[in-house]
Amino acid sequence: MRIVLISIAAIAAFFGIIMAILPFGTLGILPGIVALIAGFGAYFLSKKQLKPQKLSLLFLTIGVLVIVASGSKSLWVKDEVAVDEEFQQKEEQSKEEAIEELKEIESELEEIEGDLEEIESE
Repeated sequence: MRIVLISIAAIAAFFGIIMAILPFGTLGILPGIVALIAGFGAYFLSKKQLKPQKLSLLFLTIGVLVIVASGSKSLWVKDEVAVDEEFQQKEEQSKEEAIEELKEIESELEEIEGDLEEIESE
């Protein structure tokens, strides 16, 4: 049973570290809690059976660190969508330029139509 708990703690600690590094938000706390609980269980079984406790203490520590890292990540890292005003200004400017170009084309078209009417009337 001790080996099973150590294995569960190892797997949970591995996934907890991955989730703490990648942008999973506070979801990384869950594997940290699993590693912590399995580490406690393995520690007490090791103590009871008089076996080495270093590995279970390692996963206990990793579990605590994963919980702290994932929890503090939610406090320090804010996921916000910023409004890009520079892009909006460029978009407005390009709309205005397009309107100007359309007006120029329209005036050129009217000149060509006027020229065509003069040619037809001759």
